[in-house]
Amino acid sequence: MSGLREKLGRLRGPSAAQIAPPSLPMADGEWAQLGAHVETSPAGSFVMRRRVYGADSVHGKYRLRELAGVAQQLSCFHDRDAVVRLEELLFFDTETTGLGVGAGNVPFMVGIGFYTGELFTVEQLLIRNPAEEHAMLVYLQELLDRFTHIISYNGRTFDWPILKNRYVLNRLQLDDAKLLQIDLLYPSRSLWRNTLPSCRLSKVEESRLGFERVDDVPGSMAPALYFQYLAEKNPSVLEGVFVHNEHDIVTLAALAIHFGKLVSGESELDPELELEEMFRTGLWLDKMGRSAIAENYFDILYARLLNDLESSNPADQESAILLLAAFYKKNGEYLRAVELWKRWIVIKNASIALHLEPYLELAMYYEHREKNFSQAIFYAEEAWAKLWRRRSLHRGDKRQNEVEEALEKRIRRLKGKLRKAESHPVEITSLAVKGKNTSKAKTKTHKIKPIYVSEGLI
Repeated sequence: MSGLREKLGRLRGPSAAQIAPPSLPMADGEWAQLGAHVETSPAGSFVMRRRVYGADSVHGKYRLRELAGVAQQLSCFHDRDAVVRLEELLFFDTETTGLGVGAGNVPFMVGIGFYTGELFTVEQLLIRNPAEEHAMLVYLQELLDRFTHIISYNGRTFDWPILKNRYVLNRLQLDDAKLLQIDLLYPSRSLWRNTLPSCRLSKVEESRLGFERVDDVPGSMAPALYFQYLAEKNPSVLEGVFVHNEHDIVTLAALAIHFGKLVSGESELDPELELEEMFRTGLWLDKMGRSAIAENYFDILYARLLNDLESSNPADQESAILLLAAFYKKNGEYLRAVELWKRWIVIKNASIALHLEPYLELAMYYEHREKNFSQAIFYAEEAWAKLWRRRSLHRGDKRQNEVEEALEKRIRRLKGKLRKAESHPVEITSLAVKGKNTSKAKTKTHKIKPIYVSEGLI
C-alpha cells in the first residue's frame, strides 16, 4: 500500500508547500552598476531602478517642468470641465516577452513616471524570474491610488490590457474604473500619419520633439535580451533595455507638454510646417473643442495655398487644397471652398490626371447655390473633356463609362435648365422697408447673363 502511495505521489508531483523558491542572483553590486537595487516588501522582492529629473531637466526642446503650465489642457481628452493635476498623472510603458495580449505575454519590466513638485521621477520595475511578478504587481497596485490619469503610447490597447491580465492570473484585484487613459498614439497619428515615415515613439520624438537617441536598443530586441539575461544571469545584458524604457517614459512627458501647448494655443505656428500637417493639426484641434485655435491654422493654411505656391511641393499643395476645400464645404463656407477648387484647377491646368472632384464640386455649387447654369455647364464640360482625353488609356473601363454617362446626363440637365431660365425672365422684387406697404414695392425684370470663368482656368 505504501508503494502505491509513493507512486501516486510521484505522479502528482511535489505540493506547492514543498516547492523551493528559485534561487535569486546576488543583488549587492551587480545591479548597482545599472543604478538599480532590490526592492523588498512582505509580498516579495524585485529589481527597482529609480531616476529623478530636476526642475531644469530638458528633453528635446522642452523642459519637463513646462507640463505644470499646461497639464489642465489635457482635460480635453475626456471631460473638458474636469480638473487635471500634475501630480495625478502617471506615465506608463512596459517591456514584454512578446507582442500578443494573451496569457503567455509577460511584462518583465514596467516603467512609470510621475511628478512630485517640479521633480520628475522614473521608476522601472524588473522581475528577475516569474516568482517576482506578484511582488511587482502589489507595489504597482498600492501606487495607483495616487493617480487619476494614465498617459501612454499604445498603452490603452496593448500595455494596460496585458498588465490587467497579469493581475487576474496572480489573483490580485486591480480597480482601474476611475483611471482615465490618455493614449498619445492616437493624436500622433491624427497629426503625422501622412507626414512622418512612421508614428513610432522614437520617430515622433526625433522629428517633433527634437530628441535623438544614441545607440538605442530597439524595443523589438527587449524580449531576446531578457531571455539572454535569464540564461546568463548577467544584469549588464539589460542595460540597453533600461535606457530605452527610461527614454520612452521621459518622452511621454515631453509629448504631453507638446499636445498641452498645442490645445492651449501656446505653440507657435511653425511657418515651415508641411501643408497637410497644418491641416491635420487644425482638424484635430477642432475635434478637441479648440475651434478658435483651429481656425487660426486654417486661415494661415488658406492664405498659403492661395498665395505661396512656389515654396511647397505641388503634390502636397494639391492634396492640402482638396482637404481644406472639403472641410470648408462641410462647414458651409462655400466661398472659400470655391476659391480653393479654382486654385486647384489652375495648378492642374496642363495635366490630364483623372481627378474630377473640383470640376464636379464647382458644377454642383453653381447649379444649386448660385443658379448660374452657364458656369455649371462650363465646369461639367471641362470634366467631361478631361475624361475624354483619358479615354484611350482606360478604354473599356466600366467605371469610366459610368462616370461619362453621369456627366453627360448632368450636362443635358444643366442645358435644359439654362434654356428654361433664358425663356422665362426672372423677376427680382425689392421688398419694401419693414413697416411700409409691400404692394407699392417696385419690380425689376431682367435676364440672367452668363458669367464665364477667366481664361486662365480654361
